[in-house]
Amino acid sequence: MLGYWNKSVYITYFGAFIACFGFMLSFALNNIDYSFAGMIIAAVCDMFDGKVARHLKRSENEKSFGVEIDSLADIVCFIALPALTLYHFGMTNYYQIAILSLYVVCGIIRLAYFNVAMSDKDKAISYYQGLPVPMSILIFSLVWILNKKINFDISLVYTIVVPIVGLLHISKIKIKKYTDTWFYILVCLLAVVGIFLLFLL
Repeated sequence: MLGYWNKSVYITYFGAFIACFGFMLSFALNNIDYSFAGMIIAAVCDMFDGKVARHLKRSENEKSFGVEIDSLADIVCFIALPALTLYHFGMTNYYQIAILSLYVVCGIIRLAYFNVAMSDKDKAISYYQGLPVPMSILIFSLVWILNKKINFDISLVYTIVVPIVGLLHISKIKIKKYTDTWFYILVCLLAVVGIFLLFLL
């Protein structure tokens, strides 16, 4: 089969699969929860694939493929799918469509920039410059969960939040990168809690 196959890309493949599966299931069942749940799982996978890759012995081709497949998966899971999800579930006014389009453009600019500026994915970094695209899913999901509990004007809130998140993707703010085991455990627990709350509330 085409492509490269190792533990790190298996994680990326699974994340992309589950995000797409959840997205299409949300359309089939008319329930946005499945889309957010799939994207949250994909975000967790994205957090682990690079960590696993750095501990593997890989050829230069495998490293280059890992960079490309990671970016392509990010475009699908954290840029295209959230925009389409929010459009389908309410952001359908012309200005909201423009906002979602802006979000997509900001996301692909970020990924293209770092593909050029930081092509060595094995290089350790102590901070992120700008908001990483997987974090947008956590923000969008949190807004949705809070809406279930508080019941505010969700369309209005997303109209404000989405462009801010998009611009944060291409901003120069520095966000500390945590690599300790406790942080990975905490993120996994938060993801489980988030998915649980999506379907419970």
